[in-house]
Amino acid sequence: MELESDTYDVVVIGTGLAESLAAASLANSGKTVLHLDPNEYYGASQASLTLDELSSWATARSGSSASAEAGPSTPAPSIYISAQRRRYTHASTSALSPALQASRRQYALSLYPALLPSRGPLISTLITSGVSNYVGFRILDSISVWRGEGQEVKRVPGSKEEVFKDKSIGLVDKRRLMKFLMFVAGEFEGEELLKGKEALALPEFLAQSFSIPPGLCQEITYAIAHCSSPNEATLPALQRTRRYLKSIGRYGPSAFLVGQYGGAGEVAQGFCRACAVKGGTYVLGSQADIESLDISSEKDIETPITMKLACHPRPISAKHLITTPDHLPPHLLPNPTGPGPERTTAHCIAVLSSFPVLLRRKADAEETEEREEDDTAVVLFPPEGERGLVRGLLMGEGTGSCPAGQFILYLSSTVTDADAVDPKTVLRPYLERLSQEPLFEAYYLSHDTQSPPTAPSSSESPQYAAGRVVVVESYSQGESITEGLDWEAEQGEKAFWAVMGDKDKLEAGVKGWWEKDGEVEEGEGEEEVELQGL
Repeated sequence: MELESDTYDVVVIGTGLAESLAAASLANSGKTVLHLDPNEYYGASQASLTLDELSSWATARSGSSASAEAGPSTPAPSIYISAQRRRYTHASTSALSPALQASRRQYALSLYPALLPSRGPLISTLITSGVSNYVGFRILDSISVWRGEGQEVKRVPGSKEEVFKDKSIGLVDKRRLMKFLMFVAGEFEGEELLKGKEALALPEFLAQSFSIPPGLCQEITYAIAHCSSPNEATLPALQRTRRYLKSIGRYGPSAFLVGQYGGAGEVAQGFCRACAVKGGTYVLGSQADIESLDISSEKDIETPITMKLACHPRPISAKHLITTPDHLPPHLLPNPTGPGPERTTAHCIAVLSSFPVLLRRKADAEETEEREEDDTAVVLFPPEGERGLVRGLLMGEGTGSCPAGQFILYLSSTVTDADAVDPKTVLRPYLERLSQEPLFEAYYLSHDTQSPPTAPSSSESPQYAAGRVVVVESYSQGESITEGLDWEAEQGEKAFWAVMGDKDKLEAGVKGWWEKDGEVEEGEGEEEVELQGL
């Protein structure tokens, strides 16, 4: 193939959610966009993959040993694959049975399983952009917390009505819980109850300020505030909780939505479609391989980005480049001193033949009709000994993730001593609590830099300082299951403004999806906030 042009306003490398949102918003504002991805699929590190694609993904990132054994004549891995092998290690999958092999294309397995709060940057951008017409969501059905002493799970009430119906909470504790929920739903930052306790661990704050007992403190910490550890500071945990509480009721009784067909990858592909509608050019797979990339250090050059692509006979030039660190050679990375500390997370993706018995709804004696089982669920395993919090997310056939009757289970946990950790050793005991005989298992470790890359000074790299080169940062904190998607939306918007310039100086109509700051408020334009599947 050959591209229609040698020059573009913006070249975007990678079809992750942030990059795709940036590409679509820039195309919508009149920029010419060339969007590249060396993968054969959309979504990059947030992609939704079929069973066979996931197996191939794991094999390609299983380490450098395969390349070393292949001999000196084997071509060296690309910059992207080398970076991916550093980011993802210890990747393995079980073999596909004949039945799974036959139905392998019926699965959408996410590399970035996450929940979308009903209020936040991404949902607002989906609505204002119209990309909500391309994607679908379901309401999260339940959140449960493992109780180790009884080898059972406790379903956490998600609304005031559910709190009052919950017979496992005594009347006095219900009053204390409601008092806390009323407090955290308001403007608590200046309240006397919080002064001097902002940095206190959340469970200590709950016990001291509201006399909430330990078991209920645990449920609030992990299932309502969605903390990653019992030591998380009170103020950020309360601010996050307030946003989640305000999300309840917008689309249903839960604060969270679950994306169809794996979630993040499908949303990223929706933004890619929106970009293409506005004239964006897409090249995926080997045709998008970058044979050379140069970033000029001259300040006044109009098109400082020059690259040679496998699909085009002449060099491509661009005014701006948006990408992730995985696609840049080391000498072009914005932080020449090296990455900051890493957060390592163990992951498991399993296919289950049925909904876990432990998570099934218990029939109430007063109910006359049989309850329908959940299609989506979160289960949380609080820290045990040296093992930190383990999060589980279940998606059923209603999400388009798997065939009828089956469920996809995602497990994750932050780990230490990454070089000595086997993700299967970490997570399989938790998988066995939910399913003794999974149909398929995949395990891997992900390594994310905790501190964002620091751009060099303008004298060292004027193109970074001037917004000509924008490196999208990945989310590296512990709450990626509830905060990661909104982070990606914020990164996409930051990339948009880096290219467009000072928002205060732009004319009306050029700001595109961010013409008005802020979100669609509750009750404002109900037809605007309808989403597919809800």
